[in-house]
Order: sequence, then structure tokens, then C-alpha cells
Amino acid sequence: MSRNRNEAEYLYELIKRPLITEKSTAGNVLNQYTFEVTKDATKIDIKRAVELLFPGRKVTAVRTAYMPSKEKRRGLKTGRTQSGKKAIVTVQGEPIAELTGA
Repeated sequence: MSRNRNEAEYLYELIKRPLITEKSTAGNVLNQYTFEVTKDATKIDIKRAVELLFPGRKVTAVRTAYMPSKEKRRGLKTGRTQSGKKAIVTVQGEPIAELTGA
């Protein structure tokens, strides 16, 4: 029992937040949703995490992309943004109302 609980906690922590951009919102028509995930997340773990977060939905495809850090400048100060990983998840069935803004 405790192993399942730890596994569920791991899956909940895997997905950081949904990425809401103009490009990702256009994918909602095709039931594609974009999430920021941890760097060590695998496609299988992402699939299980989305199916756990949104019960009754079946994930048909997961695509991942690494987002490298970029150099930013503010006046004379320079810095770098955080690097990360994002996942584009295709879901079968009804659209996820929490992510479509409906």
C-alpha cells in the first residue's frame, strides 16, 4: 500500500503546470494539451500521471521536448532563464474542461 502511495505522489509531482500559450491553445481542438514536466520524466510516467490527474481520459500519444535556457538581459545585468522539459499529450475522448477555459 505504501508503495502505491509513493508512486502516486511521484506521479502527481511529475507534472508541474499546464503551459497555456497561443500555440498550445490551438492544439486543444485536436485534444492535445501541453504540460511542463520534470526533467527526468519519461513518456510512460507522463502518460500514467495524466491518466491519474484526469480520470476517465485515455492518453493516446505523448511527445516531449527539452526547453534549453536562454540568456536574458535587463539593463547591464545578464542572466539565464531556467531550462526545462515540456510534454504534449494527446487525449482520447472529451476535452479537459479545466485546461480549455470553458
